[in-house]
Amino acid sequence: MVIKISRTWADLCMVFVACIWGVTFVIVKNALADIGPFLFVGIRFVLAFFILAAMSYKDMLKVRLSTLTTGSLLGFFLCIGYAFQTLGLKYTSSSNAGFITGVSVVLVPIIYALMNKEKPGLITSLTVIMAAIGLFFISVPPGTFTLGYGDLLVLVGAFGFAMHIIFVDCYSHKYNAIAITGIQILFVGLACSAAGLLMEPVPPSLSHNTLLAITVTAVFATALAFLLQNYLQKFSTPTRFAVVLTAEPVFAALAGYLWAGEHLGRSGLIGAGMILIAMLLAIRGQA
Repeated sequence: MVIKISRTWADLCMVFVACIWGVTFVIVKNALADIGPFLFVGIRFVLAFFILAAMSYKDMLKVRLSTLTTGSLLGFFLCIGYAFQTLGLKYTSSSNAGFITGVSVVLVPIIYALMNKEKPGLITSLTVIMAAIGLFFISVPPGTFTLGYGDLLVLVGAFGFAMHIIFVDCYSHKYNAIAITGIQILFVGLACSAAGLLMEPVPPSLSHNTLLAITVTAVFATALAFLLQNYLQKFSTPTRFAVVLTAEPVFAALAGYLWAGEHLGRSGLIGAGMILIAMLLAIRGQA
């Protein structure tokens, strides 16, 4: 049974999702002191899949071959996003990671234009330039001209998230929301677990904080958040959701400031502001 809700309620629910995703940047960064990024993502997503399957096993039984293929495609881009974002968090601040991840909103209209073999419009071109300058200010230490290694990894992840947004909009409404979400989550969990077991040492034990981080991110930032995204997008529009999700880096920066003592500094604040403006201009250009 599909419960219809208003656009306003759908958008408010996504504000909650944006808050969860923003806050977890600090939680994940702290957990990476005990466990490798691929193993962390793998365990997080496998646990999230079992939670989702246990809560809605009847919906998971609706998985068909088409659900598997489409869900795996969505999961592939989601895997790129989370793998590179989490790896990048080892080398950059949670505030930087939050704002750079937000560049995915700017990338969406650019990728749309390229996929449709169209020339990017004026607004799209301006947002790219503004986001690039903002990325420079937030990522490049004063007096140097080298993009931070961690920031570069997170930027690759942003491309993955942008592709995920595009394909979720194209395909999510054609499938059972829980089934298609479960396949995506399982794909990321298995792929990252395999990569982690091959490339990272298995920690002999995990601290209380790391176990808490895995549990919180699996339940709230993965199972619940992606279920809401895949279910609610049919009641709103990609543009409205993108506007709401611009709050994610703001929550990330606020959490970094309150819980990790992170400060963006003058150039960082300028860069963050430019990225936020570019995100909003990109969304307006899609309206």
